[in-house]
Amino acid sequence: MTLINSAGAAQPPPCRTSKLSLALTYVVLGSWAWVCLFPLYWTAALSLKGALEIAGGPFYAPFLDYAPSLDAWRYVLFDSNDSPLLRFFNSAVIGLTSTALTIAFAGLAVYGLTRFPFAVALPGVALLLAALLSAGAAVLAPSPFVRSSLAVIAALALLLSARFGRAGRAAVGSNGVLIGIMASRILPPVVVVLPLYVMAQRLGALDTRAMLVLTYTAANLPVAVWLLLPVLGSAATDMEEAAQLDGASHVRILFQVVAPTAAAGIVAASLLVFVLCWNEYLFSVYLADNHAMTMPPFLAAQMSTREQQAGSDAEEWARLAAAITLMTAPLIACAGFAERFLTRLSPWGRAQA
Repeated sequence: MTLINSAGAAQPPPCRTSKLSLALTYVVLGSWAWVCLFPLYWTAALSLKGALEIAGGPFYAPFLDYAPSLDAWRYVLFDSNDSPLLRFFNSAVIGLTSTALTIAFAGLAVYGLTRFPFAVALPGVALLLAALLSAGAAVLAPSPFVRSSLAVIAALALLLSARFGRAGRAAVGSNGVLIGIMASRILPPVVVVLPLYVMAQRLGALDTRAMLVLTYTAANLPVAVWLLLPVLGSAATDMEEAAQLDGASHVRILFQVVAPTAAAGIVAASLLVFVLCWNEYLFSVYLADNHAMTMPPFLAAQMSTREQQAGSDAEEWARLAAAITLMTAPLIACAGFAERFLTRLSPWGRAQA
């Protein structure tokens, strides 16, 4: 059978093989999406069940298999003595603040290292590292005399690094600094958590949101630099050069020329960094006790302290499911927002609009 299009030309019939392959593709993708989304649905449905439904199940669909109940949510949000809302607030404040600082510092680092190439001699790099190590040791030193001595050594090493940092035959350039920043992520977090704990204890910053914000920012900065490096580019574009010729400052070029053109990549990087901050467990469990505790260590503590109750009391399962749903809901919302935002910024999305 031959089809005739609007122009009067012959058009071949649709291929059955292509339709079958498209249908199989949708079946495979739909099955995989169901595998990924079913645990989230089951957790949310479990939070709406009572003790009888949990013990006498399985029941799958609210309002069809069972009458939903908000007892677990009422307990988690209002009746619990463990303050889940405070943990949720801490996660939100620490995660959003850390993400904003991480993306800002990473953007400035990438822009500076790619637009202003430089080279520092190896003696200057060694002296700079010695200054940083002396400053860190000064914070951990037990006596005031040792702290003062290490602080003086750090200041002298910093001054000498500026004197002997002129580039020679053996030098470290901006590319080497970028490689060093990204390579620092290879270090396992468990290696640095104990020194961070001691530093926070000496500074009186244990169980504070500020300490977690600074720690999360420093830990995720290499990841943000790695994500933003291809987004912001490795050299100045024609638009940047034109803006610089017009008299625009580099700060204005970064925020009014570079950032708007790379908005989609910045949003994607921000989402990934926020997920890392939201799911961070190790630093929070060591550096926060009660006031600044976030959701991951809180849920782990709930599972460990109520393990015996969860095995004997069905209501505990619904309460834990409600707390888990409360933790995962912001991530799903952020993913949906990012998907819509990135779709609007894409050429296909603008064409559809």
